[in-house]
Amino acid sequence: MGFSIMALAQADTLKKWNIKPFVGLHNTNCDWSIAGNSAGKNPNILSELIWDNLKGFGFGIEVKYTLPKNLSLKASSEYYKIKKGQATDTDYADDNRESPFYSDVLNADKGHLFNSSLHLSYQALTFGKLNISPIIGIAYNQQEFQLLESINNPSTAGLNSTYKVKYRGFDFGTAIIFKNRLFNLSLEVLGGFYKYGAEANWNLIPDFEKPVSFIHKANSFKLAGDLNLSVPINKQLKVELDYKIHQMKTHAGIDRAFYINEAPKETLFNGATLNTNALCLGLSFNF
Repeated sequence: MGFSIMALAQADTLKKWNIKPFVGLHNTNCDWSIAGNSAGKNPNILSELIWDNLKGFGFGIEVKYTLPKNLSLKASSEYYKIKKGQATDTDYADDNRESPFYSDVLNADKGHLFNSSLHLSYQALTFGKLNISPIIGIAYNQQEFQLLESINNPSTAGLNSTYKVKYRGFDFGTAIIFKNRLFNLSLEVLGGFYKYGAEANWNLIPDFEKPVSFIHKANSFKLAGDLNLSVPINKQLKVELDYKIHQMKTHAGIDRAFYINEAPKETLFNGATLNTNALCLGLSFNF
């Protein structure tokens, strides 16, 4: 009887909650392009959008539950506003970005980024103060980028176009954690395979349908890293600093445009890239 009670007590101690609210700053770059036709020609880059140095603040939360047998489950969500940035919109007549016939630098100081994930990790190896844990899980990412009127171009007055992206997929990777009495240092590296779907509302082009002017569909690969420094204040509270890198490489896919007086047209979506760096400060509560 005494052994059973002790075993139950030990099992209970393994079930630990960790909750970390945090705030942060981000810097994001994004670009995509399409070709002139579905074969990727005429020209190979017809239109290109580049969002540069999108900056803003955000907040998020991580909730981790420690299970028996060295397993843990972590749910996380983070939301960042875009408060500063610009976008370059360029159209080309010839291959390889030759003979541009339209180019403008636009305001892009609105929008947001949202990331959410659910990961299962297993503490597989321990070398003294060093732990190595494989990770698998699912994730959902969303961004809204905007094109707003340019001060230098009166013809863009009233411009309020949006490009909304959704990524759905799964992650895999490894966390390496170094623990000692004064601090913990960890590095988490993740890869992932995702489905990419985007919808655009080009509000100043009269021929396009609204609110969905065109869509993009493709496959993406993610590479992300999180370097974390954790300093304990007491047994229940830690201060944590994270530097996060999030990169998405989207491969070629489909661009389908919708017109008011014409049938939809398809061309080659050449792909997209997304790069986000974030610096976050949080408080971690254990109970």
